[in-house]
Amino acid sequence: MTVKTGRPPFARGFWRLWTATTVSGLGDGVRTIALSLFAAALTRDPFLVSLVTVAGRLPWICVGPFAGAFADRIDRWRALWLCDAVRTVVLTGFVALSALDQVTITVLAVTAFTLTSVQALADNLSQAVVRDVVGPGSLDAANSRLLGGQFLAIEFVGTPLGTALFLVSPTLPFAVDAVTFLLSAVLVFGLRGRGSRPAGADGGFSLRALGAGTASGFRRLFGHSLLRTLCMIAGLLNFALVGVIGIVVLYAFEVLRLDSTEYSVMLVVIALGGLGGLLVAPRITRTFGRGTALQVAFGICPIPFAVAGSTSNALVAAGAFAVVGASVSLVNVAATTLRQTLIPPALFGSVNGAYRSVVNGLSPLGGLAGGVFADRLGLRSPFFIAAGLLLIAAVLTVPRLTNARVAAAESSAACDRPRTHDPAQGH
Repeated sequence: MTVKTGRPPFARGFWRLWTATTVSGLGDGVRTIALSLFAAALTRDPFLVSLVTVAGRLPWICVGPFAGAFADRIDRWRALWLCDAVRTVVLTGFVALSALDQVTITVLAVTAFTLTSVQALADNLSQAVVRDVVGPGSLDAANSRLLGGQFLAIEFVGTPLGTALFLVSPTLPFAVDAVTFLLSAVLVFGLRGRGSRPAGADGGFSLRALGAGTASGFRRLFGHSLLRTLCMIAGLLNFALVGVIGIVVLYAFEVLRLDSTEYSVMLVVIALGGLGGLLVAPRITRTFGRGTALQVAFGICPIPFAVAGSTSNALVAAGAFAVVGASVSLVNVAATTLRQTLIPPALFGSVNGAYRSVVNGLSPLGGLAGGVFADRLGLRSPFFIAAGLLLIAAVLTVPRLTNARVAAAESSAACDRPRTHDPAQGH
């Protein structure tokens, strides 16, 4: 066994990809908090505020499944910078509306829907090309660094910066977001990876071809026992998480009695937990195995949701959310690596698209449920409902995510890998 120290020796292009995703992540953090603050400034109706969050998640149902099949039929690197270019144009239009004081809840919802529609393709592409630039470094380490860079930019820089910019002018956060996507497009432009266009793709772009590719992705996903189990419990976690996120700004203002500045500080405290999860994820998966790491992450989630719903103390609530953040980060790293390992490269887009469509597609339902329950039963109710749902899900599915099952699935995928050439292994 070779002991690696210092920066993993990733292939050429990895750190450029990392810089691009981190820069765009900065804009995402600025925009996300600004959308919540904008919605809360327009109305204090929990249902209407949650609709903006729902609109930002709905494309995972409408667009996500087809985006995966589309990603298997195009030059993935070229499509990445085109996605950034499109988002730059969309945000420029929003900035113009904001400057003219024409922003409504409907405009916020449409903007969120459009940006997430493009993101559904961009995220699939960025995960697919990691194998092109990982080199001799491990996938866990590569995913940890990519997700970590985005997380730092979103939570520690983007969130407070977005709040500060919004207090100056509601238009500024979205102007900054547009610039970050433009910079990301410039960074990705011209970056190539071997096998940037998937081997074995038939190149069909008709609705029938995309529909067939999408259906094939879902069949392969639900035909794989381990991926199916992981997909369902991750989807329920996302359902619960977004059910809370959709009303958390009102929870902070009305239950915890925070102002906008204190709210942004609380979000930074919460982010420390997520960052910690990303930093330790490679070591945890290496030491205890991905199965055990996933079991722990999913198993502890019900507790902090229940704690957050029970308290009116901002520090206690932030600490509980920090635990959730750490768990979600650990799940993201381990689950992303498993998909990159278990799914054949030529089919990664369609199967990964199906996975992400289920996981993220449950988000708008969670957001709607959170808004309805908060409106009918109070702002604490989504936290308790999330805790109960995750407890049931953990009891039913966590025992199936064992190291033995993960090892068996990885071994089977490794045996099948030579039948489909993996460009990442051609260096």
